[in-house]
Amino acid sequence: MTISAVIIILREVLEAALLVSLLLSSSMAMGISRRGVVAGLVLGVIGAGLVTWQFDLISDSFEGIGQEVFNATLLGAMVLLLLVYSGYLVKRTAHQHPWASAPLVIACLVVAMAVTREGVEVFVFLYGFTASPSKLLSVLVGGAMGAGIGISLGVLIFYGLINLPGRLRAAVPLFLLALVAAGMASQAVVYLTQGGLIESSLPVWDTTDWISEASVTGQLLYSLLGYEATPTATQLVWYGLTLLLFIAMALIARRQQAVFPGAGTQ
Repeated sequence: MTISAVIIILREVLEAALLVSLLLSSSMAMGISRRGVVAGLVLGVIGAGLVTWQFDLISDSFEGIGQEVFNATLLGAMVLLLLVYSGYLVKRTAHQHPWASAPLVIACLVVAMAVTREGVEVFVFLYGFTASPSKLLSVLVGGAMGAGIGISLGVLIFYGLINLPGRLRAAVPLFLLALVAAGMASQAVVYLTQGGLIESSLPVWDTTDWISEASVTGQLLYSLLGYEATPTATQLVWYGLTLLLFIAMALIARRQQAVFPGAGTQ
């Protein structure tokens, strides 16, 4: 039970920790306040508590597929917000009034949504063992271990990013955010398929024997690249489409910066 708890909690915490580290480092690259990310963390914890409180109501909505619709909607919203955020990151917009900046608000919303989604999974998982005190202790120990590993990896990634030289300090987070967003789009497809809103199909390949999703490496790749051992064609299409959208946004933002070199600064 302890090992299962480590893997499950690690997966949820690592996803949020990675996103937080990317947004924190990119905020520094743009010269905006990091308080938006902190505010997002607080809002996310509150949101996770509220959603968990109304979990049964949400799950029973949309004819019993409310949880799948909720998760897919959050993921889709985060992908769109990160797409806009990437445009600001390319231009490395700096503001004299950080609290009024659009990327700060976007970062706050994305973190709040991510922590809400992952927090609900953690709360629901732990709540399921409250009726079994004999198992609860081992689950809490395993959960603490998983959370510790996830947070530690997020901290390492953050310090690695902020110590990158020159333009890489903005370029690398941008690249990683594109991969994370593509993974989110792929996950949204999974939820919609589970809800019967997208037709199920056979996986294109199976790499479980090479890298298991249950391993620490698999969990890290899942959070960073959206890795899945058995992806369907629909998942791959949306993964690739999301990457293309991020490339297009980066090119458009770069062109606007070239045409209007003073744009985005105050």
